[in-house]
Amino acid sequence: MALRRLARRALHRAALHHTPPPPPGSFSPQLRSHILLLRFSTSSSDQPHFMVDYLVSTCGLPPDKAAKAAPRFAHLSSPARPDAALAFLRSRGLTRAQARAVVSWNPSVLLSDVDATLAPKFRAVRSLGLTRAEAARVFALYPPALTMGVHTNLLPRLLLWLDLLGSARLLMKWLAKTWLLKSGVDALLRNLDALRGHGVPEARLAATVRLKPSLILQSPARLRALAARVDACGVPRGSRMYAWALLALHSVSDAAFRAKRDAVMRGTGCTEQEFLAMFRRAPCFLFMSAELLRRKVEFLVGTVGCGADGIVRDPVLLTLSLSKRMVPRCRAIGALKARGVDIGKQRLVNIVRASETRFVERYILKYSDQAPELLELYPPDHRKSSSQGD
Repeated sequence: MALRRLARRALHRAALHHTPPPPPGSFSPQLRSHILLLRFSTSSSDQPHFMVDYLVSTCGLPPDKAAKAAPRFAHLSSPARPDAALAFLRSRGLTRAQARAVVSWNPSVLLSDVDATLAPKFRAVRSLGLTRAEAARVFALYPPALTMGVHTNLLPRLLLWLDLLGSARLLMKWLAKTWLLKSGVDALLRNLDALRGHGVPEARLAATVRLKPSLILQSPARLRALAARVDACGVPRGSRMYAWALLALHSVSDAAFRAKRDAVMRGTGCTEQEFLAMFRRAPCFLFMSAELLRRKVEFLVGTVGCGADGIVRDPVLLTLSLSKRMVPRCRAIGALKARGVDIGKQRLVNIVRASETRFVERYILKYSDQAPELLELYPPDHRKSSSQGD
């Protein structure tokens, strides 16, 4: 009550002096909320419009946000329409938290006519073959879809992304990570044409987008700048590595690129031109952090016995997982040597580089009777994702 009296006094002083009241932002958060609530009071009483309390108690909005949104509902005399909108969202599979998040993004959703506005959008999404749960997730993950025209925006965007990504599963995956539906179809098609023009083969276009959809969510200017960075690294357009180079540089800023370059150059002693040659042969090592690259170089040189020049010649080594491939394989080979098992004269770097199938057959399964601990040192879960990562 003290805060409410203080808020009323601040507004009253402003009225006496015929000056506009200070902006709410100049007060404390608590006082600001009460001032906003007072400004949206009815003329016949000091009580705020019923929608202020509705937005706070039913929809979970903070008081200040509820007060700002409440004027949109001034014409309502009952919560019947907001109740119907909320009930519809819940009936279509949105959780209470998801429905609240949708309303928080745009409280005006509560004014939507269920039959004329909301229901057609859900029917349209289901018509694409998405399940009830998937349709609910589309709107929960991207609330602006509830304000899109069904045939002008919503369906064309979803159809294009389903075509590019190839499945509803990938659509859900990327919707959870980025606002995939924010760009119109025309903008997306222009960026796809630009990628073709920059040298991404048609056969690899969809696969490239599946790995990083944000590649075509950029503005044309940013996409041109990205292509210029790849060109500056000397990656030939149309080459097998060009799309990977685009993805790698799209994922790192100029500062991060320099940090990773410096980590590799310090560890291997290579020149900048040699580093760029490494990048052209294996762009994917740039997906690793500078610290991880430093540790990989250190392990390859110090433990595996690979000379620094060997890493420069074969940068794919930097893409191999340190924790799931390099370290476990070296431990397994160490265990065999400790038991006196003759494994031939294979260099350790070649053992690390060998395919997963060949390594398991040649060293784990072949010698598991002589060294049972091999199955613990190199368990099956290491064999599933040892080609890249940490």
